Amino acid sequence: MRQAFAITASRIFDGHAFHDDAALLVDNGRVKAILGKSDLPAGVPRQDAGDALIAPGFVDLQVNGGGGVLFNNDPTVSGIRTICEAHARFGTTALMVTLITDAPEIKREAITAGEAAAKVGEPGYLGLHLEGPHLSIARKGTHDPALIRPMAQVDLDYLVEQA
Repeated sequence: MRQAFAITASRIFDGHAFHDDAALLVDNGRVKAILGKSDLPAGVPRQDAGDALIAPGFVDLQVNGGGGVLFNNDPTVSGIRTICEAHARFGTTALMVTLITDAPEIKREAITAGEAAAKVGEPGYLGLHLEGPHLSIARKGTHDPALIRPMAQVDLDYLVEQA
């Protein structure tokens, strides 16, 4: 169990309201409370964020890349880590890495990397967003039409097995 600590700041936004001259109390890696600075329990270590605004992180459910990495080109745990770290610098604290339509072997590599990233608890990584290859050609967007195809039973069986 990790020690409780507090981050103090001029303003904290909790998603609904602003709290001035407040403290974010963190216990065992989770936000426990937002308190006035003077209401913090004695002995709790404090880190002062000064005039910074503390706010909840963003959650992004479709991220193709970041930090110079496109997941389709680097479907590895290292690729996932680079993407998560790049987005964290801009306030996204949790995300799903997206693989767009690609060759079956790339999808397998992506799923293997996704499982490994989840197993090690890669910070910020929520899971995979598999986009394609079972799409409408009429609404393909950037997806390679040569790789788009209807779903077959073998595709469904594979996805269910990997879930």
